[in-house]
Amino acid sequence: MKKILTLVLCLSFLFGCGSENSSKNNTNSPKAKNGDIVKIDYVGKLDGTAFQGGTANGALLELGSGTFIDGFEEQLVDMAVDSSKSIKVTFPANYGSSELAGKETTFDIDLHAIYQPADDAASQNSDIVKIDYVGKLNGTAFQGGTANGALLELGSGTYIEGFEEQLVGMKTGESKTIKVTFPANYGSSELAGKEVTFDVAINHIFRVVK
Repeated sequence: MKKILTLVLCLSFLFGCGSENSSKNNTNSPKAKNGDIVKIDYVGKLDGTAFQGGTANGALLELGSGTFIDGFEEQLVDMAVDSSKSIKVTFPANYGSSELAGKETTFDIDLHAIYQPADDAASQNSDIVKIDYVGKLNGTAFQGGTANGALLELGSGTYIEGFEEQLVGMKTGESKTIKVTFPANYGSSELAGKEVTFDVAINHIFRVVK
């Protein structure tokens, strides 16, 4: 369900701490700092080979949020737009995959954009909004339709059609109830073709640094 609420953003997969190996840094570009959101591609490798679940394109990460494993986010601070970097991280000993538990890995990072807080502005397409939402069918919350602190790029088409458009013009601290209709061929028969509501709260707005 691409166009649906990728309600569970895949960010939560990551990982450990380690060292860095910088390359291709652009000293004239803005530098990422804690509190910013970065848009990155990454490829995780164990002994030089990409491992399952360790690759993403266009991932959004709020630096300093602790979303990824200890040490990962810290090594992205001071990266510039259009720069690349390889970092080392070590998975926790109790990590769920025996292949990765306690292992040192590398992540090849490409940083494509930096977004800084713009909480005094109304949201617009290309902004990142940090939102809480609760999806309801006939007034009752449905499974998989709730999130707190989700990062969404307005205009990206990440969420179900009509969702993002209704958040344009909202400001930090505002809440809104929106209506959207799931596609008729949606994977869940409970939701396919159904009109639902989402209670949405805007926690923060971030705007790309140019």
